[in-house]
Amino acid sequence: MKTLFDRVTATGAAAVAPLKNYPLLYRSLGLALSLVLYITGVLLVDALTSIGFLVVLTAIYFLPALLRAWLLFYWQLRDEVAAWRGRRSGKAF
Repeated sequence: MKTLFDRVTATGAAAVAPLKNYPLLYRSLGLALSLVLYITGVLLVDALTSIGFLVVLTAIYFLPALLRAWLLFYWQLRDEVAAWRGRRSGKAF
């Protein structure tokens, strides 16, 4: 019997399976989604409060999550380019 976690994981994996064929697009969408969520969160805090300082604190607090998404995108892309160059030159890595 499958657990709820197994079912959700299988459904989620099936939903993104076509994107796995295009890793650059897949990772770019993840980066764009994190950027949209970051901006939406800051604008939501701005709309709900009239305290400008709280908006700045929210933006600074969640900035590492946005930077992490960018770094993951960069590192994975760099590794793929290095592997691609290695395959073209015939060198093993």
